Formats: sequence, structure tokens, C-alpha cells
Amino acid sequence: GTYIRGGHMFASAVGKLVVTLLNDGREPSHVASVELEQGRQYASSQILAVGQTVLGKVVRIMMQQATVEIVAADQLGSLKEHHGGIIRKEDVRIGVSEEVQIYESFRPGDIVLAKIISLGDSRRYYLSTADNDLGVIRATCSKSGEAMTPISWREMECPSTKIREPRKCAKPKDSDNPNTSDDFTK
Repeated sequence: GTYIRGGHMFASAVGKLVVTLLNDGREPSHVASVELEQGRQYASSQILAVGQTVLGKVVRIMMQQATVEIVAADQLGSLKEHHGGIIRKEDVRIGVSEEVQIYESFRPGDIVLAKIISLGDSRRYYLSTADNDLGVIRATCSKSGEAMTPISWREMECPSTKIREPRKCAKPKDSDNPNTSDDFTK
């Protein structure tokens, strides 16, 4: 939480100054650090890595890819700084990528669970939803605006209008859900 520049000590974060006396048998010395308030973390401790599962919101759809705003990650929780992600057509699901239609897999506003497969370019991480437990976890009906329920790995249904819309759904964690079928394992 501190650094020295030009012979002066500076804090790199806002918090409480903590000076610790080190006495290891040699000459006593002091270590200065900054204690963050209310259990906060340093932004540098929220670095994303390949293999990490992330939660994001689909912000844009194109023919070959979906753009995602990453808002949370496993082991880190909610991110202080949102990161960009891309789900390419070939990373949507296992199998032949020519059969995948991005618009039938995701829509703007969908909440997705994805895995980081590459650090990508300087602005975005490359993400994948190819595992059964990855994909859309929350979507709203285009007609009613209500939250939809997954009924298979490729379809969600509005509970009030019964309208079905295509999505690449994540397999629900709750296997006791009567609205889901065994079609998730395909």
C-alpha cells in the first residue's frame, strides 16, 4: 500500500497508516503500510486469469461474436473495475461452430456464466460457454420483459406468455427443478 519516489513515501491506497517495528536480531527497522478500510481489496488483487469462471452481461451481438461486460469472477466476487470480454462463435458450445448462430445463443442484456480461455487483446478477454454449466443464466422475455426459465440447453421459456426463445443455456445447479429436462446433457 506504499511506495517511495524521490526519497518520499507515498500511499498507493486510501486507508489507515500502519507502522510496524521489525526486530529480527539485527538493527531494528520500521515498515510502513496502508490498511484498507472495511475489508476492501487492492484493485491489483482482482486480476483475472485463464481458467477462471466469470459472470457478465451481454452488451452487443455481432455475426461472429458477443461482447460481454465482466462484472464478477469466482474467488474475487464483484469486480471494482468491469472488464470486457468476447465470446466468439467457435467458443459458444462444443461441436461444429458453423451450426452456431450468435443471435440464437445470446441477446443483449442476458447474464452469462463463462470461462476465460485467453487473455485476448489489450482490451478484452476471450471467453467460452462450451461447458454444460456455462451459458445464459438469466434472460428476459422479448415480449413481456419477465425473467425466463431454461427448459433445455438451447431454449428458455417465459413463465407467463409461454413464448420460447433460443439461448445457449447454462445447466441449472438445481437439478430438482421440474421445468428443466435431461436435454441439458446433449
